Amino acid sequence: MKGLLIAVLFGITVLTFVGCGKDPRQVQITEKNRDTFLKDIKDMKGLTVEEVGLLMVVQMSDGVRNAFGGEDRKIEGKTVGELLVELKKEAADREVESKKQERLAADARAKEEAREAELRKAITLTVVHKGFQEAEYEKYITFKVAYENTSGKGIRAFQGKVQFTDLFGKQIYESGLTISNSVKSGQKGIWNGSFKYNQFIDAEKALLLTDLSDMKVVWKPSGILFVDGTRIGEE
Repeated sequence: MKGLLIAVLFGITVLTFVGCGKDPRQVQITEKNRDTFLKDIKDMKGLTVEEVGLLMVVQMSDGVRNAFGGEDRKIEGKTVGELLVELKKEAADREVESKKQERLAADARAKEEAREAELRKAITLTVVHKGFQEAEYEKYITFKVAYENTSGKGIRAFQGKVQFTDLFGKQIYESGLTISNSVKSGQKGIWNGSFKYNQFIDAEKALLLTDLSDMKVVWKPSGILFVDGTRIGEE
């Protein structure tokens, strides 16, 4: 697909590479034809769209090549076939690394979600009111938060993030939260907080203008400190 995109962008179609002649893979790349060897093989058949795309990235100007993820390289002295072997191996290596990074990210998200689920068993929380106030020429978005200690022992403090999403789960705003009020096992509590409102920040503006009834509140706890000094989650 990348090769097709590049071919279209530069006005070259697959038809230009479906002609008769010798094998384009045997063409030698020299200092003289480094920037023109694609023209030399345009009437030869045997290259796929993806292969053409790989070769075009090599032959682009520095700025365009870098924009498409290409790198400066020494290609003189190689045949087109040898260059393609090299380029395909690099593309395959990038694909492997990309999938590895995706797996690591997925594992990290899974661990974080599992930790949050475990912490939510100890402390539940939701936002029961969202308001707005002005004081000393400043504007604030205010909150009233209700929480409950559902663990088997007293909690000294806890922290995490409160995420506001629309009814379809798209994030509107997310804020860190730390509450240092002691709460006994089975006890409930109320916490009032606020932050300075900036009308030029889109997320804050969306939070202010969206009714609480039109949002979902997602509690994402990250750490709990118990009265006995033990803790779970983040240090």
